[in-house]
Amino acid sequence: MRSTRRVPARHGRPLAVGPAATALAVTVAALGALTACTADGTSADSVTDQKAAQLAGGDSSSTVSPAPPGKYRTLPSPCTAVDADLLKQLVPAVPDIAGSEALTYDTNRRVGCSWRGTTTAGASDTLRIDLERVVSYDPAISDEAQAQQDFTQKAADASIPALPTSSDTPTTPTPPTTTPPTGGTGSGGSTTRGTNGASTDSGTGDPNGTGTGTGTDAGSGNGGSSPDLLPRRLTDVGNAAFINDVVAPHSKQPRRDVTLVFRTANVLVTVTYAESAPSGSLPPSSADLQKGAQEVADQIERKVKG
Repeated sequence: MRSTRRVPARHGRPLAVGPAATALAVTVAALGALTACTADGTSADSVTDQKAAQLAGGDSSSTVSPAPPGKYRTLPSPCTAVDADLLKQLVPAVPDIAGSEALTYDTNRRVGCSWRGTTTAGASDTLRIDLERVVSYDPAISDEAQAQQDFTQKAADASIPALPTSSDTPTTPTPPTTTPPTGGTGSGGSTTRGTNGASTDSGTGDPNGTGTGTGTDAGSGNGGSSPDLLPRRLTDVGNAAFINDVVAPHSKQPRRDVTLVFRTANVLVTVTYAESAPSGSLPPSSADLQKGAQEVADQIERKVKG
């Protein structure tokens, strides 16, 4: 009988690898490497860094430097920022010269103090001071620039006019043409600070009451009628300042509130000096209150500067 030879199957035999298969493998590897790159050839990590730089306000080729911090890092103690002698002069009936310190969340950022006294005749005086160390949360804006923005907003809220420019035509006051009546119109040499802090009254008086004053005395009576006492910018306090004067003549007790706001570097200071007159009296003197507020501001500025 004839036998049949079986040929074993070629299972498990390795396949030959030709040039075409090698080229295919190289192509796949190259495609895998390209997935980690962008169309312009930058890596994914580079893209992430570039976005971070854009969020910081720059680009991947430059570094954004934060604005410098403010000049002042601390604030003076508010209740000792005003001399005791001046406090007794401005608030003569104050029961406690130590004052009442304001409650704030962060005394490193904001402090305040107030004094109040009422006389037996019914007149009352109130002095309040508020000091704020301004900090900018925008790295591109310095603390001082932020403080100036805050000051500008306060001036706008109070409708304070801007400082006159060099193109504005100065006006010369017309001297009086009538002789003041004898007996009691002289001021005896009182001084009132104007916009630049200089005295506007050079008059003299004698004991009999004959006035020879030549300055402006807009602080008596209803006050505030002189241009030198209207709400205005000040040039002799801090880096920028303004003063506001508000009177309530028709209230039960005539009251006048003088507010002076000034900026020195990154610190904003608000001084409020108010007085209520007894019922039936004229409003308190604008000149006296403004002079007192400016004296307080001068002392606080020196305390801030150390």
